[in-house]
Amino acid sequence: PCVHFFTATPDPSRSVFKPFVFVAGPKPVPQVRSPTFRDDPAKQIPRFQSTVDRRHELYHQHQAALELMESNQEQGQKLLQMLRDLEKQGLEGMNALLEGTVAPCPEELADLFFDCVEAEMKFY
Repeated sequence: PCVHFFTATPDPSRSVFKPFVFVAGPKPVPQVRSPTFRDDPAKQIPRFQSTVDRRHELYHQHQAALELMESNQEQGQKLLQMLRDLEKQGLEGMNALLEGTVAPCPEELADLFFDCVEAEMKFY
């Protein structure tokens, strides 16, 4: 399968790279969808006369975690290690998939990125 890893957060050095497998019908992940606006300045003429906050829920949670990492070194390091462990689980799972050790059903692959984002949100 075609596997890509995405963070969906702004700081790759302190983000969790989550696997996304290209399959039919991936489960939508509302936590990484930018909000929509009825009066979107990108769609009005003249364009971009005002600004809106397009950051999604995971982005906000990640920003709060970054602030914790910077303000409390000890807790920040613990959180970062937990996130690294989460990322490692994803890598190990994808290695097993690519090596043929595991053969998840298509529905599990379609839910994979959603499940990884949910797990990351719980850590935050």
